[in-house]
Amino acid sequence: MNTYNKVIFVCMGNTCRSPMAATIMKHELEKCGLDHIAVESRGLVVLFPEPYNPKAVAVASKHGMIIPNNHATQIDNRDFGRDTLCLVMNQPMKAKVYNTFDKAINVYTIGEFSGDLEADVKDPYGKGVEEYDKCFTQLEGMLGKAAHNIKKALDDSAEKRKEEKYDSNWM
Repeated sequence: MNTYNKVIFVCMGNTCRSPMAATIMKHELEKCGLDHIAVESRGLVVLFPEPYNPKAVAVASKHGMIIPNNHATQIDNRDFGRDTLCLVMNQPMKAKVYNTFDKAINVYTIGEFSGDLEADVKDPYGKGVEEYDKCFTQLEGMLGKAAHNIKKALDDSAEKRKEEKYDSNWM
C-alpha cells in the first residue's frame, strides 16, 4: 500500500457526501496522529461553486464536527498524484474517474479502502435529515478503518526504511 500526503474524496456534486467524508477523515487522521495529511473534497459534476448542503453541515455538527465553510469544487487532472489517495462513493464513480481523467491514479471506493468491498455510500441528496445522518454514520465507520489503514501503511513504510538503512550500514 502506498503512503499518502493527501486524501481527496469525490462524490457527484461535492455538496453532501464528499464534504462529510473529508470532515470525518480529517477527524480520524487527527486521532491517529496524522494531522499533517491534507484532506479535501471534489465533485464529478460541478457546474458552479454551490455551497455545501445545509443538511450535511447540520448532521456533521450534531456529531461534533464542523464542515469547513467552502463550496463545491470540480475535480480535475491536477488533483491526482503518486502521493494522493482518491476515494469515491461507488464502483461506477471509480470507473467514471478513470475514464474521464488521464492522470487518475490511486482511486478506490471508500468500501474497498476500508475493507468492505461491497459497500457503496448512497447519496442522501434531496432526502430528509435522517438519510444524511445514516450516510454520516456509515462514513464514520468506514473512514475510521481507512484512517487506520493509512497509518499502518505509513508505519510499515517507516519500518521498511529503517530496515533498509540498517542493512545498508552492514555492507
